[in-house]
Amino acid sequence: MLDIRTYQPKQYSDLIERIWVLESGNEAIDVLIPPSQYMQLLVPLEGSEYNWNGRPNGKNVLEGISLQTNCVHYPAGTKLLGIRFYPFGAFPFLQCEGKDLLNQMMEVTLPGKLGLEAVNDEELLNEVYHMLHVLYDEFSYQRIKPLKDYYQTVRWSEDSMSIEEYCKLNDTNYTTLNRKFSIITGLSTKKFERLVKFRKSLCNLIDSKDKLTEIGADAGYFDQAHFIREFKLFLHCTPSTYQSLIQSADKDTQIINYNFRLF
Repeated sequence: MLDIRTYQPKQYSDLIERIWVLESGNEAIDVLIPPSQYMQLLVPLEGSEYNWNGRPNGKNVLEGISLQTNCVHYPAGTKLLGIRFYPFGAFPFLQCEGKDLLNQMMEVTLPGKLGLEAVNDEELLNEVYHMLHVLYDEFSYQRIKPLKDYYQTVRWSEDSMSIEEYCKLNDTNYTTLNRKFSIITGLSTKKFERLVKFRKSLCNLIDSKDKLTEIGADAGYFDQAHFIREFKLFLHCTPSTYQSLIQSADKDTQIINYNFRLF
């Protein structure tokens, strides 16, 4: 079983969703990670290596937004640090453009020797915050502010609002917002909105006992056919099929229950 310890960020909480430490214990673990709007900085600890879609990795990498399911194999004894950024959150630290990272990961150079001297998670987190402070660039932060404001609306608002309505309400130019989205995240605003709706529905599919019609409506789909069509686009199966898979999975199957919580 995976031991995943997660921590809410004490700094840069508008850029970082959470920080986590993963250990695979004495057994190898295989997991499937569904499409995600997050970017993640992944740092292997204590000489660990793992396989990402069949490719071995033991380097520090930034993982981009993903529109596909990724297969990850953690050998026994794997220890990994992850910093899960909001879609725009990695840019002020690493200045890597999302258009080069979509469905990909990129090796990055980090200052210091993260994790080599830490004897527990508390010391590791202190090293993380020091590293982030060194990397942070205010000018880059200002560049992502329009994306951050839009994400707050599309992610957390209970009312469905089109991108055009958002731009009109906030006196924002649609073309400019879309161009920044494409550069920083790798997705257009419309494609990003579709990914967030899918993730909302997936989160509720796993955690909620609501009916599928309610789950689809809560995620912002205008009818059940729209919900099913969009869900199949990302996971290549219907919501009911995936829900059955979740319900039948147990701790030994190691199929899904990975992403701590999908949001």
